[in-house]
Formats: sequence, structure tokens, C-alpha cells
Amino acid sequence: MRILLMKPPIRACMVEVGRHVPIGLAYLSSALREAGHRTTIFDALSFTEDNHVVPEDELTAKEREKLRHHPRWQHILHWGARRERTEEALRGCRPDVIGISCMFTPFYESAYELARLAKRIHPRAVVLLGGQHGTVSFPHALQVPEIDVVVLGEAEATVGPLVAGLAGERRLDRLPGIAFRCGEGFCGCTEPGAPHIRPRAPFAADLDALAPPAADQLDFSRYDGTTTLITSRGCPFSCTFCTVHATVGKEFRARTPENVVDEIEHYVNRFGVHRFLIEDDNFTFDMERVRSICRIIRERRLQVKLRLPNGITVLKLSDDLVAEMVAAGFESLFFGLETTDAARLRRMRKGFTSLPKVAAGASLFRRHGLDVNGSLIVGLPGQSLADIAQDSVNCALAGVRFYTNPFYPIPGSADYRTCLTAGLIDSLTEPALFDQFNFAFGNGEVTPEEMYWAWSVTQAMALWPRYFEEGSLRRERGGEDGGGVSLAEAADRLVAHSRALLATGRRMDVPALVRDARTVGPVGGGDGNTGAGVWVRTDPGSCFCATQQVVGAGHALADAPGLCLYSGDVIAAALAAYTGVPHAAAQRTSAAAGDAEGCTFEVRRTDAEPLASVTAVFLDRLDATRREPGQEVVGASVP
Repeated sequence: MRILLMKPPIRACMVEVGRHVPIGLAYLSSALREAGHRTTIFDALSFTEDNHVVPEDELTAKEREKLRHHPRWQHILHWGARRERTEEALRGCRPDVIGISCMFTPFYESAYELARLAKRIHPRAVVLLGGQHGTVSFPHALQVPEIDVVVLGEAEATVGPLVAGLAGERRLDRLPGIAFRCGEGFCGCTEPGAPHIRPRAPFAADLDALAPPAADQLDFSRYDGTTTLITSRGCPFSCTFCTVHATVGKEFRARTPENVVDEIEHYVNRFGVHRFLIEDDNFTFDMERVRSICRIIRERRLQVKLRLPNGITVLKLSDDLVAEMVAAGFESLFFGLETTDAARLRRMRKGFTSLPKVAAGASLFRRHGLDVNGSLIVGLPGQSLADIAQDSVNCALAGVRFYTNPFYPIPGSADYRTCLTAGLIDSLTEPALFDQFNFAFGNGEVTPEEMYWAWSVTQAMALWPRYFEEGSLRRERGGEDGGGVSLAEAADRLVAHSRALLATGRRMDVPALVRDARTVGPVGGGDGNTGAGVWVRTDPGSCFCATQQVVGAGHALADAPGLCLYSGDVIAAALAAYTGVPHAAAQRTSAAAGDAEGCTFEVRRTDAEPLASVTAVFLDRLDATRREPGQEVVGASVP
């Protein structure tokens, strides 16, 4: 059988996929090749040269609905291969089976459209859909006539018998781990009935026995010389926001250290790959296994860089283990903290972590020359604006580097059910709206618009924590003339802090570093923005359009107004914290429109709600907490 395995493009307001190899498809390709089939992998997400802002006349009805709900942005980004490139890939082969991966429910529309395109070009081919979305939302997927079969959960053990069944009598109703419609030739039913939902196949117990991913089918130049490793599956924890159990279960299953390092060495020697993203959901659950992996890497003298994009826990960390991880090449790590509120952590089933533990763990890594972040979720169910602000303030004043992600109810998670019960969503809510950067839902305490502005402030504080402390102290002491702190002074200091960050060479999690600024004259506006303003220009590589890889794509600002407003809003939030008054940003130029020196924003004071009230809450929490006994202020230090 000839099989084409495909990853579709993504279309959203903001995309955080980066260039990650399609490791799931690579594993499936190997399993199918071992069974004697011919396979091809097409990863649409790797063609970042095709990234673009979707023109108004090409927006789908679902995308227009997403934009109607968004509090601020009015663009949809297309990440990955354009339709013409995808169609060419489909026409370039004659597959019997086309497998499509869809890992995230909010982006289902691209996967469904790919299924429709595949059927139009190859009407006799069987189209499969797999991944997290199909696993938790298979009734939704089965409404698409062009999708013949949905594969549920881990697929290595399922896809071989499935393809064999399709090559033979095409009877699938005896096979495990799939869902399909009755009466379409895949079952023995005499009359069409309800869809067939077959019980899951057992999870793979011996991960060492799996065929290694088909690395020879990947072009590593498209992934910046980086590949993905999966060294374990399953997570014994039950965090309420997570759905990992749906696909890989709760039982922790791990490859042996020797097997893991054999794969690393193979990539180094065969493909010249030295950077690795370990996508385990709980890599550090077994610390002795981590220790052994590190030891073997060093023994084999492999010069590699290792990252853990899904984070690590603070459990069982020790100074000697951290030393071994750093020596083996681990870098760019973060702890999954989510909130600094101990009671809320217990409700989230993450009572094993805390800010003091994360601070202690971060200090262990700093001792060995490696900075480590903590992650926060903004807008957890029932969290107030003051709670959100307190989390970021606590991390900033504790000296813990952090970054934030907005909360969204992931279908299949415990928090999704909580939001259903609270009436924040219902069973008919459009799945495309469950996009963490779409801000379509409140959390019972905070409106979607308030959540967007709160997230912007947390991002600013994460990028410039010392700037926020310095601003709080300056406002307490008063300006140079005994009055308030001027916007010009705040802008100058923000430029200084940004330059200091740029000089470190660190990868920034927030795209908003400021290159230069100049003041502009006062205005009076009907939009709530008044008074003297400042023009701020971002560093060319540190703005939203750069991180979304649309710089130089030839989009005029008129075609994508406010493309980089996220960066502008983060900058405005920082200036507001320093001056003590709310500010708002408007985009004036864009690097995506050909400005090689960066994107320019005009920032002015505003009294518009809810931005003004959100700013006030954050300033109150910052100032009050800084004055608490035991809190130390860095003052004018940078960054």
C-alpha cells in the first residue's frame, strides 16, 4: 500500500508551533514501512516561507467568528504551506491511504479542509484522521464525509492492522482503536446504524521495541538542524487543564537510557543534528533514568543541546542532578508552576509544586550557569484580576524568571467540564474558539477583554521584571521635579532595559524588545487616548511579525492593520507600570511591510476601559507587595 502522511497548516490569530519535526508521523511511517508499505511524509508546517496574513476575502466563516470574538486583533495568520504547494504534494503521488494529523482542536478546520482536498484529488484513497483532536472529538470529525476513519490514541499498534484491513476485505469492525461511520463499506452491518467506536488498543508497554522514527524522510534544514525526541509516554499526574491522558494514558512508560542515547547518537552521526527537543510530558518523573541518560551522553562525548518544551517539575531535584543535566547539554528549561496560590494549586491537582520550590530549583540551575523559567497560566477558572496580577508580581519580586499563557478550556480536560458546569461554554460552542490566543471566553470572574489586557501586562512584567520594580520605586519617590514620572523618562529606561536584554543573547519568550523611542506632541482624541505620546520602535528580530515569521512577506500595513499590536500592547503596559497611568498603543509601521528597522508604535495615555482598570489592579498589587517586609527592590538595575 502507498501511504501519504500529512500535517496540515495552521490558521489562527497567533501560532506557537515553531519548526518541530512531525515526530508522530515519523513513528507511524516507520511502523508502516516495517509492515511492507511505502510511505511519504508531507509536513505543511515546515514551509514557513509561505507564512502570510490571510486576505479578507479568503477568511472562512469560522475565522470571521474568531475575529468577532477577539478583543483586540483583527488578523488571521496562515502558518505553513500554501494551498498550491499542498495540492502539488498530493498530485505528486498516488496514495491508497492518506493519513492526516490534527493535534489541536481549535485548528481542526485546516485538517478538515485538507481531507476535502485530498478526496477531490484522490477520490478512491481512504482518508484517516489521527491526533489529539480526533481522539477527544471523534464525533465531530465523523461529521466530515471526506474523513473515512478516525484513529484513537497511540497509533503505532493500530495503524498496521488498519492498513492491512483496508488492503484486504476492508472489514474494520473487528479492529481496535478506531471510529468510523456505519454503512460505508467498512463493516458487516446489513443496515446502516450508529458509528462504530472500537475500544482502544493497549498502550505500547515496551517503547524500546517501537521502530525508531523515519528520520531519513525528514529534511532537517527545515527544522533549524533540530529534531524531536520522545523518551517516555504517560503522566501519573492529573492537572485539571491537561488532556494528555486521552492519548498516552496515566501510566509512565519509558525507554531505557541506552536506547534514548543510541537515537541521539544516530542523529548526530547520520544527520549532523545536535539540537534536540524532548517532548515528553513528564521527562523528569524518573530522576535516576534522567541521571543515566546524562551520564551516557557524557561518556560518549556527544556535543548536543537538549530542551524540554513541555517543562519539568521541581520534585526530586538535587544539586548533583542539575550539574549532570547542565553538563549533558540541557538548556532553556522551565518549571510548570501555573500559579503561586497554594490553595489553587491543590485544586488544580498540582499541590506538589509552589513558588518557593520553583525559586529553589531555579537557583540550583543558576548556580551552574543556566537560567530557568517558571510558567504561569493567566485567567484560571475563578481567578480574579488581583489574583492574576499577584502571580506575576510574586514571581518578579522573588527573582524567578517566568512567562505566561492565557487559560482556555481544552476539550476533554477537567477544566473544560468546570467551564461547562459554570455556563461559560456549552456543548455546542464552536470548537475553533478554543484557541488560547483568541480570548473568546471569560473565567467567571474576568471578561475575555480583561483577560487579554491582563495577559499583556503579565507578558511585559515577564520580559522586564526589574523595570517594573524600578518604576514602582521611582513613582514612590516622585519624578525629578517632585511630580509624577514622565513618559519620556519611562521610555528612555525601557530602551535601556531592552538593550541590556539584547546584550545577553538570551532567547526572549515575549516579542517586544524596544530599540529606540522619541516623544511626540500632545493630542486630544475621541478614542480615550490623550496627551503627549511616544513613538517606540521594536528591535527587528524581537517583534510579533518576526516570531510569526512573516517579516519580508510583502504585506502592506493596510492589508494587515495592527498585525503586531501584541508587541505594542506589551510595550504600552510596561510604560504604564513605570509612569503609573494607563497607556495604549497604535501601530504606525510594520517590518512585515518592508521597514527593515523594526515596527513602530505610537503610545499615549488612555482612560479607555477595561484597560485602565486592569492597569490599576496590577499597579496596586505591584506597589503593595513591593512594600511588604522582606521584599528587596533592585531599583535602577537592568535588565
